[in-house]
Amino acid sequence: MESRKLQLIGGSSYMISLPKNWIKQNELDQGDEILLDISNDIIKIIPKKYTEKHRIVRAVVNNIPKYDENFLRRFIIALYIQGLDEIILQDKLLSPKIVEMISRIARGVIGMEVIDASGGKVVLRSLTTAEFDVEGVLRRMSQIISGMMDSIIDCIRINDRDGLKEIPKHEEDTDRLYLLAVRLENRRIRDIMSPSKWSEMRHILGMRIAAKVLEEIADALVDFSENLYSHENYEDIAERYVETLPSVNDVFDRVMVAYLNSDLERANEAIDMADELENELLSKLKEKDALLIYPLVDICRKIKGIGEIAINRSVREMIT
Repeated sequence: MESRKLQLIGGSSYMISLPKNWIKQNELDQGDEILLDISNDIIKIIPKKYTEKHRIVRAVVNNIPKYDENFLRRFIIALYIQGLDEIILQDKLLSPKIVEMISRIARGVIGMEVIDASGGKVVLRSLTTAEFDVEGVLRRMSQIISGMMDSIIDCIRINDRDGLKEIPKHEEDTDRLYLLAVRLENRRIRDIMSPSKWSEMRHILGMRIAAKVLEEIADALVDFSENLYSHENYEDIAERYVETLPSVNDVFDRVMVAYLNSDLERANEAIDMADELENELLSKLKEKDALLIYPLVDICRKIKGIGEIAINRSVREMIT
């Protein structure tokens, strides 16, 4: 680390010299503009032309809506995938416990680190924006999935039942890479479009994904109705779902209201309700009911997907 002395010029201003090799390395010349990134007691010097090519994108969030870990995870991930370089969370009620939760969540995604946590503020910064490309991430995801299938086949062939317990660990890697891929896609769109066009494009893509999920929910309902119709004990078994289906419908209505109104908290509640309903359905699973239970479980999972889209949409509207 080099040292420089401040020099007083004109009686009211201070000047500091910059290393000549740094000037040459960044291809700067007399009269070129530089930017000062001022943060408390630290000043970063950034060539303006660098920011024009690789602009630092940050968002400041004042007052975190909720503090439970499930919500914080969804909230921070929604911020992460927007393609932001820096996320500043400001809240007077931030406690060491909440800061630790945020740090733990940040460690669960690729390249995001907490670099400051003081004075009612947590600063998360991405260290990897320029180091990955979407195609490379997708390639790695496909390699992991192929490896998972090979591992399952090997476990079956050698009768290694315990080996199957290792498969979920690989799936966790694909989850992290999926979030990175979405983040990089958002970043790419942000870099090539004006702010207004970027927001419009993300809105269109979100609607397209939501429409596809709704179509898949309709397919699952067709599977349920056809399996119910053809069930050998139709009259007895149909009664079991008179109360279950309204519960599924209620959660679905809630998540759609959250999506259409960009309601962050209601979306979070709908995801929790869908998760609880899914676990309840699986706990009642019997072999003879499998063809009826699984379509409803699939619907619950797709409801959670719409809830995540709703959270992403509301967070995007908060920062744009």
